[in-house]
Amino acid sequence: MKNAIILISLVFITLLASSCSNKESEVVVNGKIITPSENDYQGEKLVVTNKIMYDVQIRNDLIGDRSINNPDWFWENLPSPQDDEFLKDFLNDAIVGKLKTYYYDLSGDYSSFEEIPEAERANYIEKCLNYEFEIVDTTVLPNDVTKMKIQLDHTNIVKLRFLEEWYIAEGVFKKRVIAVAPYFSYLRPDNELITFVFFWVLVDGK
Repeated sequence: MKNAIILISLVFITLLASSCSNKESEVVVNGKIITPSENDYQGEKLVVTNKIMYDVQIRNDLIGDRSINNPDWFWENLPSPQDDEFLKDFLNDAIVGKLKTYYYDLSGDYSSFEEIPEAERANYIEKCLNYEFEIVDTTVLPNDVTKMKIQLDHTNIVKLRFLEEWYIAEGVFKKRVIAVAPYFSYLRPDNELITFVFFWVLVDGK
């Protein structure tokens, strides 16, 4: 009997402590009771999303001094002149095959990537980097049409496009970069801004 009373007491104390603990974790905000989720942020892996794509600006012309001497240089920006060297090597190594390149698809779920064949890579990228367009002058009759062709290079890379997996592990927010693509930009003489993404590099197929 004595043992039964002790057991019942222990169960009651445990339930009471648990109840108090739960109440202490609740917070009232704007009249609403906010309770904690069951997410295990300290666990091995809590997936936020297995796929997210977004662009990161790496050349911010609004910053007057883009060098590391400016304490604010890192706002949407890589430090200058280091950025020029990195982007030049990044593009050149993709062209020569030191970095593997993969076709960029405007559709699809990117469950897999198609590598650009070595025999086609140089010609494919060369075609991508040669942009042809027409400028139409509508102020004269008949309209004057000027055909133009420009060659894009690393100086036209203003952003990097990332495809990533986001997750939380052992209390730390983490990212796995699945692929990255150079994002080109060109301001035409008629002030039309054109943007291009041609291929992926650095694909992590895990």
